[in-house]
Amino acid sequence: MRFLLTDEQREFGRSLDALLTAADTPAVLRAWAAGDHGPGRALWGRLADAGVFALAVPEAYGGVGPLPVEAAVACVELGRHAVPGPVAETLAAGVLLAGTGGPVAAEWLPGIASGAAMVSLTLEGYGPYAPDADAADAVFTVTGDELRLAPGPGEPSASVDPARRLFRPEPGGAPVAKGPVCLLYTSLSGLARR
Repeated sequence: MRFLLTDEQREFGRSLDALLTAADTPAVLRAWAAGDHGPGRALWGRLADAGVFALAVPEAYGGVGPLPVEAAVACVELGRHAVPGPVAETLAAGVLLAGTGGPVAAEWLPGIASGAAMVSLTLEGYGPYAPDADAADAVFTVTGDELRLAPGPGEPSASVDPARRLFRPEPGGAPVAKGPVCLLYTSLSGLARR
């Protein structure tokens, strides 16, 4: 079993580093913290053009994945450059929606892959907050074996990080998937926390 990145994976990381260095992410982050999502959305588009969000989405929905190692490489660079927005939540929603399939996957996954859809997500056991829900096009919630589309971002809550606003999604919402994939996702994410 190989535990080293391939040359292509390392080059992908270097290309993201160059893109983000040129993008002046500190200025983008300051604008995001001030409530101006425009520069963040523009950067989101450049990241989508580089294929970042397509890494979590299967080819059948316009993605190139799932490619978890490449997604991890991307997350390292995005975190190192402090890219604002629900990046991890959007990638996680891509994986979750791909696993559930059906009409909701067909509706949201092409937008996630192309960068047109920014998604926030709450998971049972991780607290009630959807990060950056005010900028997201959708907020999904996972409770037990059920995935729901929240009717709105909900009420803002205090956050120690002004660039990472927290929201309590409005309760209810349409159930969009139910079954073992949602339950498995919740269980695996619980194991990852330990």
